[in-house]
Amino acid sequence: MSVPDLDNFPLFRQLAPETQRAIGARLILRHISAGEILLIENEPAEYGYFIRSGILRIIRTNSEGRIQVLARFSRPEPVNLISLLSTPQHNRATIDSLSDTELFAISSADFDFLISNYPDFSTRLLQQLAGRIGNLTDKIANLSLFPVRTRLARFLLQLVDGLHPSANGWTQDEIAAEIGTTRDIVGRILREFEHDNLITKDHSEILLLDKLKLYQIAELPLP
Repeated sequence: MSVPDLDNFPLFRQLAPETQRAIGARLILRHISAGEILLIENEPAEYGYFIRSGILRIIRTNSEGRIQVLARFSRPEPVNLISLLSTPQHNRATIDSLSDTELFAISSADFDFLISNYPDFSTRLLQQLAGRIGNLTDKIANLSLFPVRTRLARFLLQLVDGLHPSANGWTQDEIAAEIGTTRDIVGRILREFEHDNLITKDHSEILLLDKLKLYQIAELPLP
């Protein structure tokens, strides 16, 4: 990977030239197809990844086979780095691809070498992980402070505003897992929104017809 390409990834941007060269020399380009599983939960964590293009889905499955969607990530997000930092090093979740995807992979050994020998990389990594923790804190607050109707309105607005990767293609099961409820409740509220002319549905695509009202339901200030 050339040094100029690294500037497309916020984690690598503004690192010292020596650090960028060390990272570029250790990244391996990988291609996976839509529907392919990249990682399986609880297996040894051998690689971390940086998304060059495409969309990945991070999921967990309970003992009854129910899937919980933890997140969707697209370029330029890193994935599975937490697993490389954990002891023992096991994949924290299953990751599959929702589209044809290109990734830069880094081995566990190379990742350990970089964080041990290049302090500027370690600092940038901590900053990015802190941002993710902040996002998780906000998500937990939404689950505890707001009713499902409000959470669903916020989710739909975030889709339109591009705050969730892949604005369309979410199933009702995935939406339910994302906002902490059940598929039946999501379906019922979506039908209510559609009846009230707040949204319309075209196959898997949801179009917002009355963003002002949705902002009121979401208890968010107007942009």
